[in-house]
Amino acid sequence: MTSTLPPLTPVTDTGVARQVRRRQRQQMVWMVLGSYVVDCALLLALSAAGGLAAGTAFFYLGAGAAVSALFYVLLSSGWSERFDDPYLAGPQMLAHAAVNLGFTLYAPEIGVLLMMVLFILFAFGALRVNQRRAMSGPLLGSVVVALGVVGVVVLVGDRLGLPTATWQQRAVCGVWVALILARSTVVGLYSAQLRSLLNKRNAELASTFEKLEQMASRDELTGTLNRRAVMRLLDEERQRMMRTGQPFGVALFDLDHFKQVNDDFGHLTGDETLRHFTRAALASMRNTDRLGRYGGEEFLMLLTATADETAARVAAERVREGTAGHDWAAVAPGLKVTVSAGVALCQPGETAEQLLDRADQALYNAKREGRNRVHVAEASAPATSSEPPAP
Repeated sequence: MTSTLPPLTPVTDTGVARQVRRRQRQQMVWMVLGSYVVDCALLLALSAAGGLAAGTAFFYLGAGAAVSALFYVLLSSGWSERFDDPYLAGPQMLAHAAVNLGFTLYAPEIGVLLMMVLFILFAFGALRVNQRRAMSGPLLGSVVVALGVVGVVVLVGDRLGLPTATWQQRAVCGVWVALILARSTVVGLYSAQLRSLLNKRNAELASTFEKLEQMASRDELTGTLNRRAVMRLLDEERQRMMRTGQPFGVALFDLDHFKQVNDDFGHLTGDETLRHFTRAALASMRNTDRLGRYGGEEFLMLLTATADETAARVAAERVREGTAGHDWAAVAPGLKVTVSAGVALCQPGETAEQLLDRADQALYNAKREGRNRVHVAEASAPATSSEPPAP
């Protein structure tokens, strides 16, 4: 039916989006009415060529205009927005198909031309078909229209015609067919535009979800994993160890005399110090390890696939040395920062709380022994876990 379709405009504000979609629906009705006007002009040309009574063209335009006016009122009032398909694509398809099939019965001598319009209606209705509305709306309308076509062919099939008595009539029929093809192309372009818009919106949603997920799992100040995220990874490592026996450990880092940094240089410098420690630690870590802010000036590093205390100590020492050798003068002249670490390897049956408690005790020992050092916790006695074995 439609010779062109309104542009798709992505809008995010709810109120504005509703108004834009309502205007788009109104524009579609105007395009449908314009299509009736074009078809009426062709029917008048066919009448001038002796292939049709002139009154038929005006009756056809009047019927199409009446149906278009009805849907314009329904779509403009907002009444249609209460339905799953606010465009009322199914009812529109049925109504306009009824107009064309009715005039096919009324004037079967041009029935072939009128029934060609149904291809446009089916193509347009298919844009609104989805699985959730499997047997309603446009799909159900398509079934009803198809049955209507069968009925019309049964009733007047022997009189269905295509006016070709004169070259003028053949020319008008050729233009009609050409315009049917043009309108089919327009619907195809609209469908491609719709897919492009949906792909763009899906990409924007995916990007938004990724940012939200990152915000939910990252510490706002340092950009490292936050406590909840790093604790989730710790639990996953425990579950992996229970399933496969792959050992792992943790290292708790605490910046030495951090309160003094805040007192001497200010809290803004303290925040920058935490960010620079994060950079130094990440530059010194193994690619397989994970760092998260545990709280305040404490950071928790997961030492994945770490089989013994020696490997755990080496991994923590690299971070300690990287911190001590960092260019802290770039943060504030005279600033020196070191870090102490407590390391513990997870024991079979040990809970996360027990593991962290041993790492925290090792960190306390490192502080007590003079700071700027790594202390490895001794293995605890085998723990009895009440947790069921992992599948």
